[in-house]
Amino acid sequence: MFSEGYKRYVLAALTLVYTLNYLDRGLIILLLQPIKEDLRLSDTQLGFVTGIAFALFYATLGLPIARLADRGNRVTITSIAIALWGVAVMLTLLVTNFVQLVLARIAAAVGESGCTPPTYSLLGDYFPSPAERPRAMAVYWLASPFALLISLMAGGWLNHLYGWRMTFFAMGIPGLLAALLVKFTVAEPRSRTSQTGVPGRSLPRVTEVLTVLWHQRSSRNLSIAYILLLTMALGLAPWYAAFMIRSHGMSTEDLGIWMGLIFGVAGAIGILLGGYVGGSYLAHDERKQMRLTAASVAALVPCYILFLLVPSKASALIALMPLVAALGFFVGPTFALMQRLVPDSMRATTLAVVMLLANLIGMGLGPQVVGILSDWLMPVAQQDSLRYAMLVMSLVAFWAAYHYWLVGRTVQEDLSAVARSSQFDEYVAVVP
Repeated sequence: MFSEGYKRYVLAALTLVYTLNYLDRGLIILLLQPIKEDLRLSDTQLGFVTGIAFALFYATLGLPIARLADRGNRVTITSIAIALWGVAVMLTLLVTNFVQLVLARIAAAVGESGCTPPTYSLLGDYFPSPAERPRAMAVYWLASPFALLISLMAGGWLNHLYGWRMTFFAMGIPGLLAALLVKFTVAEPRSRTSQTGVPGRSLPRVTEVLTVLWHQRSSRNLSIAYILLLTMALGLAPWYAAFMIRSHGMSTEDLGIWMGLIFGVAGAIGILLGGYVGGSYLAHDERKQMRLTAASVAALVPCYILFLLVPSKASALIALMPLVAALGFFVGPTFALMQRLVPDSMRATTLAVVMLLANLIGMGLGPQVVGILSDWLMPVAQQDSLRYAMLVMSLVAFWAAYHYWLVGRTVQEDLSAVARSSQFDEYVAVVP
């Protein structure tokens, strides 16, 4: 239906949207300390801005938009969402106090929540075959490290020249251009067919999906592991730059270059390595995939200890490289198995539900907990309070690794049950 050249163009366009969708998160990581000093905010307030204020709207709107994307025009949804994101980020130029900063982050969250579900769904239609879809998804997921590479490097340079407000304004402009690009150059595959879904099959209700996820042991433990890991990762993400500035005296200009390279390159290596090992070397042994994922997640704790406690700036940056690579390893095995553990008719809703819980808990509580811990430790640890708050949060990786290990115990049995019952109603009947 579409030429190979056009499909590659669509993949590039949707990856661009997803990359832009993450740019402001990299900016927040880099510019948290300048924002704190300019607006005279506490770490608790910064935790609220980067956590609950953003996550509440991002997570809760993601599910209804995902349901809409299953039936509506995904190209239109994507173009509206990325345009809203661009305008919201540009309006950060006008922020002068804490309340305005919260409102700006909420507006950005609304725009971001509308980008991922439709673009993820579109790729499934443009790359339907089992051979081409994994490669397309791998390119798509690389948007996260690409966004960090661009936002941290360009953000550090722009902040040095023009300040943090103008940096956000400049980074929002490409969102408006991407909205026009998608709207007028990407075709909605559904417009070429008479069907918007599978005949005679309605989407499962959210409560039904939650029931299945909880009662199936592998899905339950995989979801818990992912939520815990995201709580730790997103809880620590906004604080890396602030830590390097406070504890090692780095400027945002130098920090943007180094963190951009580390998160961009090491993050991409980690994602590709996890996808290669899971898809090639251990393609037919899900038990070993989960055991290896558990080991990589547990290894994050010593990586964080090394990063947070080494005395020099250079050694901290070096220690950050394997840490970031290890953080990306779980992506491929986790999302591949998450799709396989449920029938076809509930895959999209399952992903939306798990992402809702993970973002609401992880993004909502994680940064806030670190901020509160840092303020609480301030009288004792002084300028090192953030260092020890981050160290405490990193221990959650052990808990996540435990649940990944439990998945390995039951995954073969649960995959066999799914293979025997491809329809949702049939599967619900056999879930223990």
